[in-house]
Amino acid sequence: MKVGWIGLGQIGVPMALRILQSGHDLKAFIRKPGEGDEVQAAGASACGSGAEAAIDVDILGVCLFDDRQIHQALILDGALAAMRANSVVMIHTTGDPDLFRRLSAHAPAGVKLLDAAFSGDRDAVLAGRIAVMAGGEAQALAAARPVLEAYAACILHVGALGDGRRAKLLNNLLFAAQMSLAAEIRIQADRWGLDADLTVQAVMTSSGASYALSRFQGGAKAADLLERIKPYLDKDVAMACAALGDDVGEQPFTVAAAGAWR
Repeated sequence: MKVGWIGLGQIGVPMALRILQSGHDLKAFIRKPGEGDEVQAAGASACGSGAEAAIDVDILGVCLFDDRQIHQALILDGALAAMRANSVVMIHTTGDPDLFRRLSAHAPAGVKLLDAAFSGDRDAVLAGRIAVMAGGEAQALAAARPVLEAYAACILHVGALGDGRRAKLLNNLLFAAQMSLAAEIRIQADRWGLDADLTVQAVMTSSGASYALSRFQGGAKAADLLERIKPYLDKDVAMACAALGDDVGEQPFTVAAAGAWR
């Protein structure tokens, strides 16, 4: 398949590499010097704009930090307008579920949007084992599936456009609360004079085990780990609270999860 790509960050680069390894043709928008060196070395073509990356492709993948960057790339810089009929814009970014309503108003005739929220880190992408929570038309997902299968082990069609993001926001609310609690477990183990690594190992083989706690194995420092993920979870927790507040009002679960993270 012909794939265009916008977003070569911590996750976008390994996704692009997996796409190339799966035999697809890939051209990527290089937003700053040096950003695309790894994917170009692997065979990707470099583009000078998002619009150029969107021309004559079957799938345009977008993996940017937030919706502001998506609006800039797809609307202001013209990538969406450059898409041809029967192509799909696949958006991995976590953000406002209502984004797709706004994008739909700008999409050319015959261009499909796919909400492709995902869960997994760089290592999971490189291993081809992330989970994708897809929202949108079944036809759009079917078209994008060969690309998604390059790096996803689980692809679930959870509903309409925006529903993938809703599922991801709920996941991240829970993960944020669990990360805060897991950090406190390690800190408290130190306060009690316990071997923190052994304590985490013990809990990981017990009923308190969680993916969040597993991130604190191997001597990981709580403060360092939380600082590294803070920009992402701050954004997603705030967005989840806003989305849930708009749809259903203030809920105890949302307040508790957000409070645990803060």
